[in-house]
Amino acid sequence: MKLSWKIILLLSILVILALFAGGLGNNPRDIPSPLVNRPASPFEAPALDGQGMVSLKAHLGKWVLVNFWGSWCVSCVAEHPYLMDLANIARSRSDFVLIGVDFRDTVEGANTFLRRHGNPGYRHALDPKQKIAIDWGVYGAPESYLVDPTGMIILKHTGPLYPGWFEKVALPHIEKKRTESGE
Repeated sequence: MKLSWKIILLLSILVILALFAGGLGNNPRDIPSPLVNRPASPFEAPALDGQGMVSLKAHLGKWVLVNFWGSWCVSCVAEHPYLMDLANIARSRSDFVLIGVDFRDTVEGANTFLRRHGNPGYRHALDPKQKIAIDWGVYGAPESYLVDPTGMIILKHTGPLYPGWFEKVALPHIEKKRTESGE
């Protein structure tokens, strides 16, 4: 009987270690989104610059990267230099645009952030009550969604975008879709 308890204890420890080892390979920021491969939730919101409205619908027919951010977000500061570079990439392409969604923030906070870190030059929608963020399933910032020209969410990226992200992650999706549609 004493030997059977030792075997059970040893097997229990091995099971716990196996579960722990299996979890080590998982990225805790990689939270799958049920919205991928579904139509993006449409939105129209006041522009941060006070010049009219920002809407996803205005960019139908183009690839859109929707980036959720806030002036209160430390990781957004780290991501911002790459967004400045990505804005230049978008300006050089006729098929790709960026939209920022400043959520859970104030106009003053957002404008101070852009003055301090640089304005990338693309439109930003104001979402102080997080209505857009909730509709898109955002749980933190920064989060980015790549929307195809038909309005479908193709991928979600949780956390800061990094140098080379467009070439390594987004561009393969764009090229694959282009090949599938015969463009």
